[in-house]
Amino acid sequence: MKLNSCWPLVSLVAVFSVTHANASLEQSRFFQADGKKTEHYISDGVVVGGDPAIHSVRVTEIRRSTNPKFERVVIDLDASRPDGELTALARPPYYQVSVNPEEKRIVYTIWGKPQLDFQAQKALKEFRKSRVIENIEFLPAINPDQWTFVLNLKAGSPVEVFDLTQPARIITDIRLGRALPK
Repeated sequence: MKLNSCWPLVSLVAVFSVTHANASLEQSRFFQADGKKTEHYISDGVVVGGDPAIHSVRVTEIRRSTNPKFERVVIDLDASRPDGELTALARPPYYQVSVNPEEKRIVYTIWGKPQLDFQAQKALKEFRKSRVIENIEFLPAINPDQWTFVLNLKAGSPVEVFDLTQPARIITDIRLGRALPK
């Protein structure tokens, strides 16, 4: 096995270990993202999704919207061909979303050699209007194969993570209120 092929797993363990220092790596805390909204909210754990074969992705926007039941965070994605021309992705690259209610945060990591091509100040300004998000932290891209950012929440709210295509995007619905639906 090549070292590059195991980066997602190594990073998953690193992210999970950092955000859940006293927790064991329980299989019941890992979830596969769906390709549609299913109303499956989690309060704690790691959601994984996307295609690990994608190695050229651009993050074009991080935005939010509101709904009576949840607040939605959308990560818009596309790709750059070698000639620099933009092209649509069939689906998002491999990603992980770690949800930690004790720390009241959601940690996103996106693979595929992500290029950041969005207006960070615009996103920061928009997220200040949020009812559930305290702030957003855009971390520096230390590893060229991945990028991580954090949503700090006002409360440890349950979330649903899924991805959509045409165009490719990663969606997180943060439920308003703390309780999970029955």
